Amino acid sequence: MTRENKKKNEKIKMNRFFMIGCHALLAISAVVLIYLYGMRKNLIEDCKQELLEGVSRSAREVSNRIENKFITLETIQDLVSRSYEIGQESAEPLESARERYAMSSLGVVDKNYIYYDSSGESVPDISHEQIDRVFSGAKTVICSTDGYAPDGLVFAVPYRKDGEIIGAICSKYPAGDLIAGLESKVLDVAELIVDSAGNLVFSSNDFGEYIGNELTWEEVSRNGVKLTQKKQFDDEMLKNQSAVSSAKNRLGERIYFAAARVMSYNDFYVIHFTNSKIVEEKIQNTMLWAYLMLALMTMCMIFLIVGAAVTYSKNRKKIYREAYENPLTKIPAKTKHKLDAQELIDKQENKYAYVTFDIDNFKYINEVFGYEYGNRVLIHIANVIKEFASEKELYAHISGDNFALLLIDEGTEEELSQRIQKLFTTITESQGEDSDLNLCKLKISCGVYRIEGATDINHVRANANIARTECKKQVLHDIVYYDEALKARRVEERELEYDAEDALKNGEFLVYFQPKYDVATERIIGAEALIRWNHSVRGMLSPGIFVPLFETTGFIIELDMYVLEQVCKLIAAWLKKGITPVCISVNLSRTHLYEQNLVKRLVSVVKKYNVPPNYIEFELTESAFYEQSGTLLQVMEDIKREGFRLSMDDFGSGYSSLNLLRRLPVDVLKLDKEFLAEDGGGDDIERGKRIVMHVISMAKDLEISVLAEGVETKGDKDFLQEARCDMIQGYYFAKPMPMSEFDSLYTEKDSNILLEKG
Repeated sequence: MTRENKKKNEKIKMNRFFMIGCHALLAISAVVLIYLYGMRKNLIEDCKQELLEGVSRSAREVSNRIENKFITLETIQDLVSRSYEIGQESAEPLESARERYAMSSLGVVDKNYIYYDSSGESVPDISHEQIDRVFSGAKTVICSTDGYAPDGLVFAVPYRKDGEIIGAICSKYPAGDLIAGLESKVLDVAELIVDSAGNLVFSSNDFGEYIGNELTWEEVSRNGVKLTQKKQFDDEMLKNQSAVSSAKNRLGERIYFAAARVMSYNDFYVIHFTNSKIVEEKIQNTMLWAYLMLALMTMCMIFLIVGAAVTYSKNRKKIYREAYENPLTKIPAKTKHKLDAQELIDKQENKYAYVTFDIDNFKYINEVFGYEYGNRVLIHIANVIKEFASEKELYAHISGDNFALLLIDEGTEEELSQRIQKLFTTITESQGEDSDLNLCKLKISCGVYRIEGATDINHVRANANIARTECKKQVLHDIVYYDEALKARRVEERELEYDAEDALKNGEFLVYFQPKYDVATERIIGAEALIRWNHSVRGMLSPGIFVPLFETTGFIIELDMYVLEQVCKLIAAWLKKGITPVCISVNLSRTHLYEQNLVKRLVSVVKKYNVPPNYIEFELTESAFYEQSGTLLQVMEDIKREGFRLSMDDFGSGYSSLNLLRRLPVDVLKLDKEFLAEDGGGDDIERGKRIVMHVISMAKDLEISVLAEGVETKGDKDFLQEARCDMIQGYYFAKPMPMSEFDSLYTEKDSNILLEKG
């Protein structure tokens, strides 16, 4: 073959390759164009779906806010109506409630449409058609511009007296409160709330920017020709309680709008509006790389697409794992669980129960056996749950040692309990089969809420968590259901919380003293100050009823300071009479650990009464030492530096007492009364005594005094004397008694209590 022919053949090959390349590029261009068209269409649909999801979340949040305001009003109504009729006499409690719940106004309306606000003033002859709904027993929101709500929304519920509706109780809030602060907007939108008649309840100020400045809400809602697809939107709204659509306004610009019904108040709808400009801006960055690839039209584009797709896939999986999967247990996390659970609840294809549980004292397990062991326990629980749940049920690792399940609940409560108990049994029994996990027995606390109809997942989880918290207070039950009785207890706790401040002012809280006796001489050498509540209506209340409640509300801080004041008054009186005081211990709640000025407050009280700080001993329970060990150590050192004494209460009830003793500067160990319990049989009693003897010996080596509490028999007293215990406290010598009785007991019984003269 000649050189010329070779060149000709090479040229033919080049042309053929060029033609193939051109056809390939044309094919790729067509594919890319089709892809771009489909991609753009899908992105627009995604934006519409995000708009619908956003308005649905807003509607659920608005529903929660409306429901919470109704609950608050019903609570106030229940408290006020017990003692007051409608009228000016109810002004004082209404004003107190208005301030407590930060309302702009609060008042009542009688059957004659006379409105009395919390200042006691009345406005006669005020009428409103929606008030009649309240008189018939319905809760309502008044959004008209008459005398009830000239500049906001009024929430109204029936005012009942002895089961009869005698009026309405109303509170006013700005209309924007229902939407302010919502974090449900994915797109930049204008937000509206309207009623079922199309009347505007609330509108964001920038409404016109989204649908065209020439349009008002009245034109949109009442003149369907302005938005050509409004009828289709209305039909979908009527069918599904939510809808999303798009249309062109009179200027030819496309707008997107979505609406959802507020479930707790069916007369309201939440509406989100946006426009094509905002949607275009959202998808512009996503489309930019595609337009560039279309312009380049090279093989490089293919590699970029593949590379971008791979990177996108990896990032998506990474984001999914981080947001939707717990990294330790590899099961769904809180975010995904809430979304999936809401979807199942809304479908209502099955009846469900929401179950949440955790491990009691899991922090102590980590402290004693190590975090690696704790992690293995959590992974074990997750594996059991995965095998336990059926295809139409959900499970999740919420946080820490907290797990949740959404279980099908088609049977009785007993059947549901048996199934849940089977899960817990499987967890503990299979744990025992693994030598690496069989180091401690797990104790599980569980709360259950049986779901009735469609409701918000946040409401469901909150009720189940309330039941779980209640379960931790009980000894005999692993499972607690949220029911009317539990709801009533919550109302009772709110009432106690509401009464607490007035009770403190009125002297209803009483300080009792339980003496501490020297083991050798059997003389009083100290006392513990205890709080009691002589409630004006319920009578004497046990600390177990109100102390845990006040620890959660923070009121326990004021109560502890009140006890300290009473103790200082007694010691100051003894000093004035020339009587040698004994050291009196005062309990400090773990809540105090979060108070920055704690030590300054303690010092200011003793200085106020000129009481030497060495006569005051502060008690902290052993469980508090684990939750804030670093903070607590600093607080204890500051307290000791001021001259106070310190004691550790309930020593031996936790896991790491011995480890703590090497670091904490305590003066006294109070042995937990369980060491002396006789319900375990002969061997247990003997072991308990040996433990007590060794603890006492160890404490003496550390120069720490030991007090045994719960001493009820002569046998216990004799044993503690033999074991060389320092102090005894219990019913064998004396029960807790009022201050006056303790004062008499101490000053009259002991003969060496006068201060030395000179």
